[in-house]
Amino acid sequence: MAWATAADVIDAWIGDDVPADSAKVDTWIARAERLIRATFPNIQERVDAGDEPDLQANIVDVVVAMVTRVFRNPQGYRTMSGQQTAGPYSGNDTITFGGDNPGALALTDDEKALLGGSSADKGDAFSVDMLAGYTGSAYGPDYW
Repeated sequence: MAWATAADVIDAWIGDDVPADSAKVDTWIARAERLIRATFPNIQERVDAGDEPDLQANIVDVVVAMVTRVFRNPQGYRTMSGQQTAGPYSGNDTITFGGDNPGALALTDDEKALLGGSSADKGDAFSVDMLAGYTGSAYGPDYW
């Protein structure tokens, strides 16, 4: 099931360089949604359950953000510089893209947290407290 549409990406776009090819936008939306389903295998069940009223809207927001990052920086550059001229004035402009994978189709930590779910869904590591319920040793200082 598709959550977002090309219109969602285009309507949310800020600036003059709006993507004109909605088929290409739809291709990247499908990739983003597959990545979300792979990261959160039960996310559609959670949407269908209706216990999280904002979940579907959050998914659309995350898909739009992911696709926008790809279209704004398709080469994956960390920094881009250029010279701007306006009449007698000129200057240099530098843009720095953040994140671990600028321009890549990836979920940020904030987006993963927004989509939530149990830790088993996120693929995060876990720990076990080996001393849970420990009351002291039968041998040692407590014993003496």
